[in-house]
Amino acid sequence: MVIPTNKLPNISSLAYDYFYEYDKVSEFFTGNFRDQTIYSQQAEKVRSRDLPREQLAALLKEQNLSYGCGAQTVGNIKKFIQDEACAVVTGQQVGLFSGPLYTILKALTAIKLAESLNQNSHGCFVPVFWLASNDHDFAEINHITLLDKENRIENIKYQGHSASLKTPVSKIVLSAEISNCIQQLKDLTYDSEFKPEILSQLGTAYQAGRSFVEAFAQWMTRLFKSYGLIFIDAAHPGLKDLGKDVFYTEIAQNSPSTQCALETSRKLTQKNYSTQVQLHEGILNLFLAEDERSSIQFKNDDYSIKGRPQTLKKDELLQLLEKQPHKFSPNVLLRPLYQDTLLPTVAYVGGLSEVAYFAQMKEVYERFNLPMPIIYPRKSLTLIEKKVDKALKTYSLKVQDIWQSADAKINEIAKEKIPQSLDKAFQTTASHLDKDMTDIKQETLAFEPTLGKSVDLTIGKIHHQISLLEKKILKASKKQNTIITQRIHLAKNSLYPNQHLQERVFNITPFLIKYGFGLMERLYQAVDIKHHDHQLFKL
Repeated sequence: MVIPTNKLPNISSLAYDYFYEYDKVSEFFTGNFRDQTIYSQQAEKVRSRDLPREQLAALLKEQNLSYGCGAQTVGNIKKFIQDEACAVVTGQQVGLFSGPLYTILKALTAIKLAESLNQNSHGCFVPVFWLASNDHDFAEINHITLLDKENRIENIKYQGHSASLKTPVSKIVLSAEISNCIQQLKDLTYDSEFKPEILSQLGTAYQAGRSFVEAFAQWMTRLFKSYGLIFIDAAHPGLKDLGKDVFYTEIAQNSPSTQCALETSRKLTQKNYSTQVQLHEGILNLFLAEDERSSIQFKNDDYSIKGRPQTLKKDELLQLLEKQPHKFSPNVLLRPLYQDTLLPTVAYVGGLSEVAYFAQMKEVYERFNLPMPIIYPRKSLTLIEKKVDKALKTYSLKVQDIWQSADAKINEIAKEKIPQSLDKAFQTTASHLDKDMTDIKQETLAFEPTLGKSVDLTIGKIHHQISLLEKKILKASKKQNTIITQRIHLAKNSLYPNQHLQERVFNITPFLIKYGFGLMERLYQAVDIKHHDHQLFKL
């Protein structure tokens, strides 16, 4: 079962055109993701680059073995050297317990796309997951959301680190507070035959003394161990050294990335598209990352670090980069450039907002002499549990009905439960009232014209009171049919939590507790990347 992408709530005009009218946006991208011929062409461009494949493979092997990877991942890493493999890349912030469901869907899409390209295109392709460990917005990643035993939406938040600090996630180490998060997860979810193993494995990954990034990588590695997915920690000092050329260009040329992105943003605006990344002149798209990440401002050749009194000359900043590249990290605009400096990226798998974000990037890639990857939309999917599916069928509802207004559907069904005789009585009374009040108004005005406003006010009050009575009757109907209300609210909380798509809110772990690790294989088998509609997957 599928829902067309253009029926998703709040889809932007740019994303719509990217899916359905690509010619309108083609100037902003490398090629149409549906065109199978462009992947081989892109692979040729990528393989022509002089990449440090041996150093990269060594670092990737070191990282992934530390995460507990399987033989398939080690084999895929070797392919970077032996087969000049190209990469299908996706990535995400390292959210608690793997973050929202779309993180899982991104990884599955990358795995499936790499497999498809290996079958249908020239060359070798491997899936890579970029751990956005340089990020410092901890409030976005320190929690998960789930439905509790009473079908209420609940949050579990890790509070072992202050979200107000701008500490790079790569430097955050888990405290004993993490055990409280796992205990909350245990308390909020029903017992199942799978629960002990899931919580045990989760606790093995997320334990005090381990970094937030390593815990995420270990848990994700456990989930995707059979599929050869390669993880890359962007904050590794060795990677910063291999990719520092992109940082050098950004400093030496006074943020060419901003200059190019601003020009592209103007073109997008002229076509009435919204821009995703807010740009600021006079600020590098780099941070100096020590205890916290600090922005770098510049005027001519003078550079100032936010929060520090002294300034640096351009040569001094470049010398610092040469000696200590690990102290620098890219912001949202420069991150893909850093990524694709290191990796032989053919395609990047991203969500609809990332499609809009990459629309600002083509000229930036050209300025940095890098081939921009093909932007491949990640699979979008909603999980439908049996009790939710039963509620939908019972009341003849579609998922789109829940997205639009569950409360309206509750009212509609409650109205249907009101006796026809009562409804007819209201209609009859309303028609008689309108006629009678019209007669009264005419007779009153004939007797005393100045009483017109008083008559209108009285008529309004009568209609208002009747309306209130109708609302009370509707409320009584809802109360008499509480099961209807409960079931539809269950569907709403499950399918459209907090007025957002399920995949953007809920975490995979509570589903694993119910259905076991076997759910990962079921999702892998179900995810269909040949079609780009929103999938409905019944559990």
